[in-house]
Amino acid sequence: MSIELLVNVSPFETRVARVENGQAEEVYIERERERGLKGNIYKGRVQRVLPGIQAAFIDIGMEKAGFLYAGDIVTAGEELDVDQEDEAPSERNNKKEEEFHPRRNIPPINTLIREGQELIVQVSRDPIASKGPRLTTHIGLAGRYLVYLPDLDHVGIARRLEDPQERERLLAIGEALNPEKGSVIIRTVAEGRQEHELRQDLDFLLRLWNDIEQRSKHAAPATMIHKELNLFLRVMRDYVDDDVEKIHIDSREAYDSMKRFAQNFMPEVADRLYYYPGNRPIFDVYGVEDAIHRALQKRVPLKSGGYIIIDQTEALIAIDVNSGAFVGSRNLEETGLKTNLEAVYEIVHQLRLRNLGGIIVIDFIDMQDEENRQRLMEMLEEALKRDKAKTHIVQLSSLGLVEMTRKRTRDSLGRVLMQECPCCQGTGFAKSPTTICYQLFRDVVAEARAYPCEKLMVIAHPDIIDRLLGEESDNVTRVEHFLSKEITLKSDAAFQTGQYEVVLL
Repeated sequence: MSIELLVNVSPFETRVARVENGQAEEVYIERERERGLKGNIYKGRVQRVLPGIQAAFIDIGMEKAGFLYAGDIVTAGEELDVDQEDEAPSERNNKKEEEFHPRRNIPPINTLIREGQELIVQVSRDPIASKGPRLTTHIGLAGRYLVYLPDLDHVGIARRLEDPQERERLLAIGEALNPEKGSVIIRTVAEGRQEHELRQDLDFLLRLWNDIEQRSKHAAPATMIHKELNLFLRVMRDYVDDDVEKIHIDSREAYDSMKRFAQNFMPEVADRLYYYPGNRPIFDVYGVEDAIHRALQKRVPLKSGGYIIIDQTEALIAIDVNSGAFVGSRNLEETGLKTNLEAVYEIVHQLRLRNLGGIIVIDFIDMQDEENRQRLMEMLEEALKRDKAKTHIVQLSSLGLVEMTRKRTRDSLGRVLMQECPCCQGTGFAKSPTTICYQLFRDVVAEARAYPCEKLMVIAHPDIIDRLLGEESDNVTRVEHFLSKEITLKSDAAFQTGQYEVVLL
């Protein structure tokens, strides 16, 4: 199987697509504005210690000081109860500050830290309203299969790994890894992985921590010493396995950054990085843009003339298989079997591409023959082997319904790119203004590269023009600077919200 990763980088958004045998199977999106501080590591200075609430304010170089609770300070000989955790310590604490109360086993905070003291801290929660970020000194670096805890000495394993034999096997691997300093938590996604894969992950985390330690020695107080990896760097950490042959990046700056990162931390990936210099957008070349567009539709056609309907609700994902115009078989049973078998691969493809998780109910076309029903289930199980997300299938019911679950790993593609339609009060979906603006930016760049012009004009709905003049004005300026061409904006109330026109002048 040929597997490639495509990295599309712009000043406002990064997108990554996993392409298997020429077909986009997974899409990851990260918008620069929505990136928070969580996971960032700072060299902070204690501003104020407040014994009354067992907390302190830490200057990390931001407008609002960070908040550090006494329970989030590493103490000598401390052991963290990591047996129940699946994430880094920086990802666990989500309570409000006013809900924290001193615990009997926590020493007074003024015996742990003092004003003016320098500390290495990690952001565990982003700032909210007028409150600064929540901090911890329990540093945790998350890798693909492990979380590395440099200040603790205990091997832990995720609670959701329930199989006793698998837990025992992974714990034995964790003990064998045995870093000279610190400890590891084995994450849920490590299920079924071998020792060399976990060791490779730990080697990456140890190199990363060594780099952070060296930075901290020379950093001034109240400065950031490690920024949580952005999407195009996480590509190498989380999405590159032995099957990935090439990684194509359409930004020279991102390519250089990924190359340096790979050489420093993941040398085995460096020779698989390729810069894409083409004028045609990389997602267009590989058909990813069309795949994303189709993934936002409810109805998915099948080559035979049948189709599937996918409905994402709050409670579950409902998928209905229909034979449609397909009449190429001798009888109803054979028509149902052929349509169902074709639908299986499209359903698995759509689950991955749309990143649908939770409870999934599939209504296949009814079949009476038990052998056909068994064959359908075997095909579904085989198709799901390509999906890295954990799935569990319940047997096909007498009504032709299959209940299954798929682990949620991030927001679905629809939740990221769509919003509730204000015209139909939530009964349908439309592209969000941000998505429209970013698609507009991509079209402007594509048009300017494809055809000679001195400047460009964008005609769009007044709401979109207002957004381009307001929240997205910085991005308009960036695109103008990138193209070295002026962009003028013109509103037209006759346009629909998602409709626009790029005019070359």
